[in-house]
Amino acid sequence: MALTDEERRRIFEEEKLRKEMKGKNVVVSVILSGLLPGLGDLFCGSWIKALVFFALDFLAFILMFAMGIGVLLYAPVWVCGLISAWLSASKSEKRTIKKVDRSLA
Repeated sequence: MALTDEERRRIFEEEKLRKEMKGKNVVVSVILSGLLPGLGDLFCGSWIKALVFFALDFLAFILMFAMGIGVLLYAPVWVCGLISAWLSASKSEKRTIKKVDRSLA
């Protein structure tokens, strides 16, 4: 039983969308951000937020050794990084779901 051109195109589009959805998992994003603030945002494609968190993380690391106050700065940066990664991944999933809905309609 051969597939028609329309069925092949639809299968191709569904596979393309599945590949786009891969890697935008909220859990993976939060775990990466837990390891290093900004890494979860980088994973989701939010380059600017990732750079900001990398800079804040570096600043907190330097201040930890220079003045000892980096520990107080690092905890809020870490928590904000987790929240930001969760929000970035959630937005990414919603955009992908909308793309899938539009392509299947």
